[in-house]
Amino acid sequence: MSGSAQFKEPIACTEEERREFARLVRQGFEVVAEGLDSRIRDAKWLAFYYATGDTLAAVAALKAPTEPYRVDVFRQADASVSPDHHTLELGWVFVIPAHRGNRIAESLCRQLLARVPTVGVFATTRTDNVLMMRILLALGFARAGKPYPRRRNEELVLFLRSGPTVVAPRPTA
Repeated sequence: MSGSAQFKEPIACTEEERREFARLVRQGFEVVAEGLDSRIRDAKWLAFYYATGDTLAAVAALKAPTEPYRVDVFRQADASVSPDHHTLELGWVFVIPAHRGNRIAESLCRQLLARVPTVGVFATTRTDNVLMMRILLALGFARAGKPYPRRRNEELVLFLRSGPTVVAPRPTA
């Protein structure tokens, strides 16, 4: 990565930064456009990757989805765990084609997750998005449930990353 990454809470972003973030997210064709601007404002963290100069080349986020959305995703995936333990969603990961193959997406995701080490996080991706599945597995996510249908005859798969497990110390004799 020869550019620079920035990580901001949405409230700390300018309107122009949020607008450019949304533009790249929409460019990826993976999002419901309705209500996107308010979902961006409600996110926990936004990641921006600027190529040489000030060209926005990639974005990613830790989203703060609503409880009904989380419950629906976990239900559709037939996940055996409660969505209550996975309150953030890693998503809106998009790298413009000219900058792909440089591990930018993985780096942005890794740095976002480092900001919430004790929080359970989930992510969804298309079943044919092998690269994103590799990234999620490399970041400690595990596949959960079964693929479920989405619009345009696509299927999504759910991935989960739990916060660290707290293990009680063994009693000493």
